[in-house]
Amino acid sequence: MTRMGTLSRRTLLGALAVAMLPLNSCARPGRRLYLSARGDAAGGFRATGIRTAGGVAFDLPLPARGHSMALRSGGREAVFFGRRPGAFALVVDIAGGRPLRTIEAAPGRWFNGHGVFAADGARLFASETVGDTGDGMIGVYDPADGYRRIGEWSSGGLDPHDMRLLSDGRTLAVANGGILHHTEAPRTILNLDTMAPSLTYVDARTGVLLTAVGLPAALHQLSIHHLAVAPVDRVALAGQYQGPSGDHVPLVGMHRPGAPEIRLIGPPEAVARSMRHYCGSAAMGPSGRILGATSPRGGVAAFWDVLEDRYLGSYAMADCCGIAPGETDGVFLISNGHGDVVRYDARTARAEAVPGIALAGARWDNHLLAVAEG
Repeated sequence: MTRMGTLSRRTLLGALAVAMLPLNSCARPGRRLYLSARGDAAGGFRATGIRTAGGVAFDLPLPARGHSMALRSGGREAVFFGRRPGAFALVVDIAGGRPLRTIEAAPGRWFNGHGVFAADGARLFASETVGDTGDGMIGVYDPADGYRRIGEWSSGGLDPHDMRLLSDGRTLAVANGGILHHTEAPRTILNLDTMAPSLTYVDARTGVLLTAVGLPAALHQLSIHHLAVAPVDRVALAGQYQGPSGDHVPLVGMHRPGAPEIRLIGPPEAVARSMRHYCGSAAMGPSGRILGATSPRGGVAAFWDVLEDRYLGSYAMADCCGIAPGETDGVFLISNGHGDVVRYDARTARAEAVPGIALAGARWDNHLLAVAEG
């Protein structure tokens, strides 16, 4: 299946039972915090911060299942968004490990699980859907006024999911899945034959749609869901294909703002099939060279050198989805729904358990967010 085997649960638990171990030799000095939503042994849901040096920084209750996180500039506050159709977002003081407030979804809207702050932290942007029409929106919130919702803009498509702020601090990249949902069936696809996924760029100051780029007509059922952005604003896209199961579809692509089309860079056919038409998350290394994308359905994480258009290989890990850049380029943290967290080097295909995370019954949700500490 891949050149590295899946870490067994017994092996991982044994590693976690030992005393806290140091970071591996490829890691640079300094601390790093990773944020993720998770399920717990009692059937509840949590907002959690873990450290790669070992240990749990905080572990707070959520009212329902969480999905992804947004970090405010300064590194003290983060927002945990509820899974689509989300009714809440929890603001957390990650430095103090305490909840600050809950943002409720606006009437007739639901959160789609993702958001991003303005560069100066003065605004929070959230991907949302209008329940009775399915229109995609970007909700705008004011952190200085208790995260009051102060407006909304069109996302330029249906089913907006992930969004990222580009390096100019003025442009939002938005992944529009192109799927029509309705409040009466918020997880049912109502437009399978007419799906139109797109990547849109929106002015973060005015909400004006700057440009939009779609996929080839033959791939109109490839829902663009997740993004990762390199330092020079090369935008990576990871999709979820809603078409026939026998189709061979490249799930990953790249786009540079201003380019006329998305460049698809899917893995070899055998790996693509093992991903079962589904990418759950994506992350870019700090140099913007190495991209990772996970498939919980396929139990595999795949990696590319996007500068050379070269597929690097894959790592088998059951139900893996969360992925975030590690301490050095090419190194990633990967989490799964069985409570496992590993550090994986895409250049050497070496994997090791992250020590000291003793959370009984943990089920890590779809995303990890890396935060530099101190």
